[in-house]
Amino acid sequence: MSQQSTLPVTLSPALCKEPVKPVSPPTNIQQEQVKQPTPLPAPCQKVIPGKDPLELGEKHTTPVKEVPEQGCKPQQQEPQQQEPQQQEPQHPEQHPEQQQQQQQQQQQQQQQQQQESQKQEKHVEQQQQQQQESQKQEKHVEQQQQQQESQKQEKHVEQQQKQQESQKQEKHVEQQQKQQESQKQEKHVEQQQQQQQESQKQEKHVEQQQKQQESQKQEKHVEQQQQQESQKQEKHVEQQQKQQESQKQEKHVEQQQKQQESQKQEKHVEQQQQQESQKQEKHVEQQQQQQQESQKQEKHVEQQQKQQESQKQEKHVEQQQKQQESQKQEKHVEQQQKQQESQKQDKHVEQQQKQQESQKQEKHVEQQQKQQESQKQEKHVEQQQQQQESQKQDQHVQQLEQEKKVLGQRLDQEPAKKDEKLEKKGEQLLEQQEGPLKQPLLVPAPGQV
Repeated sequence: MSQQSTLPVTLSPALCKEPVKPVSPPTNIQQEQVKQPTPLPAPCQKVIPGKDPLELGEKHTTPVKEVPEQGCKPQQQEPQQQEPQQQEPQHPEQHPEQQQQQQQQQQQQQQQQQQESQKQEKHVEQQQQQQQESQKQEKHVEQQQQQQESQKQEKHVEQQQKQQESQKQEKHVEQQQKQQESQKQEKHVEQQQQQQQESQKQEKHVEQQQKQQESQKQEKHVEQQQQQESQKQEKHVEQQQKQQESQKQEKHVEQQQKQQESQKQEKHVEQQQQQESQKQEKHVEQQQQQQQESQKQEKHVEQQQKQQESQKQEKHVEQQQKQQESQKQEKHVEQQQKQQESQKQDKHVEQQQKQQESQKQEKHVEQQQKQQESQKQEKHVEQQQQQQESQKQDQHVQQLEQEKKVLGQRLDQEPAKKDEKLEKKGEQLLEQQEGPLKQPLLVPAPGQV
């Protein structure tokens, strides 16, 4: 449809002889020539806010993503399809020049359409590139988020582990406290049972014996119990003191061992440093010797060269007398220049050697400083650990002392309660025994006897 077919026109000889009159093209063709290419329909145009629609009409209209390209292409081809239909019946009447003009116009329109399609393709490619870049950025952002989440999870896991460890320690401490309390309760129950059994025995013995004997026995028994309890308490305190002393001795021994080990390590490090310094000094001496030997060889080579040159000069002097003076002067100048250059090179070599030695010394000093700093840090860490351990031990000792105080208070309270109970029981027994003595005795009358 885009290419227009041209039909051959044959003219009669009569018409060829007549002068050709200029035929004006029909009005329909003139109007079509004047017409501009129809713009794209409304769905294919993208309205940009802030710009006039006239400016947008002059410029290239960008297609929207949502509207497919196939929906726009048929509408662009409709005017092209209509134009050949209107022009087909007029072919016999048109002039060849007009047909050429129309063909040129059609070619221009085709070129314009091709340019527009190329622009649209470029625009689509740019959009695709932008989408790819946005996808890359989104992936990068997702990776960063995943890394952050993984770091958060690791931190959360570490916190949970710390919490679990603290909970385990707390549970362990609670279990120890519960065990101690249960042991105390069991001991207290056993003591109460023993006291009850003893009191029952004492009551039976009191019933069998007299008041005085019962009172004496009770007093003696109470004294014995007090003595036994006091002895038990003293033994318990002595055992605890012995344990504390043994722990202190063990700690002291451990500290001495640690100090000895640290001293050994320091001595070992010093020996290593001395060995390294000796190796470096030997290496430097070897380098100096090599340099001296190389200098000697260079001097020897120079001397040989000079001797050869002098011999050549003598031979040349014998042959040429006039040129000798000029040549000698030139050679002398050259020799001076060579000597100066050699001196410069020697100085440059010496400077480089000095720089290398200084650099080596600086590196060695830096290494020593780093080693010293690492040793200081290790010592500082060890000191902190020792301080923490000592603090923990002090806290443990304080807890033991508090427990001792609590036990002492409880032990002090228990004999007082026992004494009160025994006194109450003795008073009750005395009252029971004194009751029948206070009642009046009935004396029988003489007649009754």
